[in-house]
Amino acid sequence: MILDPLAALDSATNEFRRHLEAVGEAEWAVATPCTDWDVRYLVAHVVGGNRFASMILDGRTASEAMDAVMGAPQLGAAPLEDFDESTTGMRMRFHRAGALDAVLSHPLGDLSGGRFLGMRVFDITLHAWDLATAIGRVVTFEERLVEFVVETVTSEGTALGFGMEPCGEAGPDASALERLLDLSGRRAERDPSPPRS
Repeated sequence: MILDPLAALDSATNEFRRHLEAVGEAEWAVATPCTDWDVRYLVAHVVGGNRFASMILDGRTASEAMDAVMGAPQLGAAPLEDFDESTTGMRMRFHRAGALDAVLSHPLGDLSGGRFLGMRVFDITLHAWDLATAIGRVVTFEERLVEFVVETVTSEGTALGFGMEPCGEAGPDASALERLLDLSGRRAERDPSPPRS
């Protein structure tokens, strides 16, 4: 059975947080699988995405929300607290009655809260893998979460507007995670070695 979208959000944010807790002081400047992004930038991207989500779920336009996010630092002296604050606010808004049926302003155009929720789950899940890979840890995604994200990406057919190009190398026996990474232009062999759990 595929994971409920709100449960998928919790699963994705929990996995991201697990790796964020483990980031050492010397690792904030480490390169990630995202071209030109170090760990600090990647974490700021996810925190900013959470805050952007809260703002458009509150009815602000995509332009207003983007200006607010881009116009202020997303990480302060305690990045884990910034992540927790932004996650709590976003989660609360997605759980509001009617939130998944609401029409939201978004850079891709108006879309439903439910569709946007899938996009957030995708972004956080993928970047949890990026973060883990950057600092030499192993992801422990719930299988149903990865299946949910793969279904979300394939149903969109456009890399969810993130401009990613699939590798096109995942074979018929590939795992759900290998398919997700392939669809996102990443390769499973980038998994860290030796791992830290």
